[in-house]
Amino acid sequence: MPLFLEKLLRPPNKNEVEISVFGPGYGESIVLHIPEIGWGVVDSCITRIGNTYVVPALNYLLELLPPTFPRLAFVVLTHPHKDHYEGIEKVLRQYPGGTERVCRYDGDGIRELKLYLTQQRVAGNYVLRGLVDVFKAMEEAVKSGTQFRRLGEMALVFDLKNVSVEGYGKTDIRMMALSPSATSSQKYVEMLFKAFPQNGKPIFPINDEAHNLISVALLLDIGDIQVILGSDVENGLQANTGWNGIISNKDCPELWANLVKVSHHGSENGFNPLAWEQHCRKMRPLAIVTSFRQGKTILPKNEDIQNLKKVSHKVGLTSPLRLEKNLYKYYPRDVVSSLLNRARYVRIVEPTEKIGFIRTRFLLDGTITESRAEAPSCWY
Repeated sequence: MPLFLEKLLRPPNKNEVEISVFGPGYGESIVLHIPEIGWGVVDSCITRIGNTYVVPALNYLLELLPPTFPRLAFVVLTHPHKDHYEGIEKVLRQYPGGTERVCRYDGDGIRELKLYLTQQRVAGNYVLRGLVDVFKAMEEAVKSGTQFRRLGEMALVFDLKNVSVEGYGKTDIRMMALSPSATSSQKYVEMLFKAFPQNGKPIFPINDEAHNLISVALLLDIGDIQVILGSDVENGLQANTGWNGIISNKDCPELWANLVKVSHHGSENGFNPLAWEQHCRKMRPLAIVTSFRQGKTILPKNEDIQNLKKVSHKVGLTSPLRLEKNLYKYYPRDVVSSLLNRARYVRIVEPTEKIGFIRTRFLLDGTITESRAEAPSCWY
């Protein structure tokens, strides 16, 4: 059964850039179409629709592109967080056209260390099955002829010169990684060694947000368009990490943008005023935020959205929060009474039954040909 309405299944014209952002509340994935390059996927997520778990990016491509299914120009994993890597193995194994390039963040990290130690029977039964499957799928793709590369600061995904695009003329086409910096990668390795256990003892726990240190932010530059995909890059505690490291890099290109996929689900620690000053240098860009709802963490906060509205043309949220006040809809009366005795305010975050996403299409002169927020996504 198709998951996307027929009206959404008109592919872009050959000379249109498409950026489709999926963020169902836990997870983030971006599908891009780039003239003369083709289709690509940055990160992946899984969401539940009814009784079925689906990979939004994969389902979108499978419904949008038949019968030709061109090769994917790239699949990128920006960092080892489950809400960004879950489902990438399905994209690599189940997309019929195959993949030209598979890229991932630079360096071997703590999660890979845990995998290695598990294989060596050092760390007990701890196995990161999801990430293991992603790495195996990448290895399988490489054995079948896919190009593999790691992405650190200023590394190129592709770089084509003087390419003719119908209706525009000749242009360079480039996608590059803005992060992680060498300093960020080194600090991550240092945390890895601190986590290393003594023989027979467990790995020391590390704050999960530490993995954001090696997040890959991407810049797409084509024609009169620049798109910045911020992944989970944070401000950076030092001058050479996070957004601070990107801005201070002497080789960093100009960071103006037509569209910004906002860092770290719109959180305060991903909002860098100096970076946004550069994003707005030519215009106020579209800002797209993927929401995050997990445990007690709910992002973005209302004040985060208001801050983004001040620096952007408009803000898109892929999965707005639906707070259900009627607790009796979910719990028996005695349970509700017990909850209210313990907490003054209790709300239920109600999941959606639709794959909401935001799709924007541009001509290479910067003209927006489509700016669609498919419910439950919305523009602010």
